Amino acid sequence: MEVSKEVREKALRILREGKVKKDIETEKRIHFTVQGETETHSVIYDKIKKEWSCDCMYLTLREKTCSHILAAQLFLKQKSST
Repeated sequence: MEVSKEVREKALRILREGKVKKDIETEKRIHFTVQGETETHSVIYDKIKKEWSCDCMYLTLREKTCSHILAAQLFLKQKSST
């Protein structure tokens, strides 16, 4: 999925600053809390559907991957490579 340079930079900053937290993982979903610039967001990965969701306005209004989802994806990749 294509993301803008701005969204990618924001996601990397969120990750670098330690603002991604994996809350709980079940057989079907992984729940994250991601601290954005102004508020905390709930990001969920549905393992069955292989779909990401976030409660932020960017995703809702633009229907594009937000920095919160990308930060959670990068967080998972980082943890799986260690």
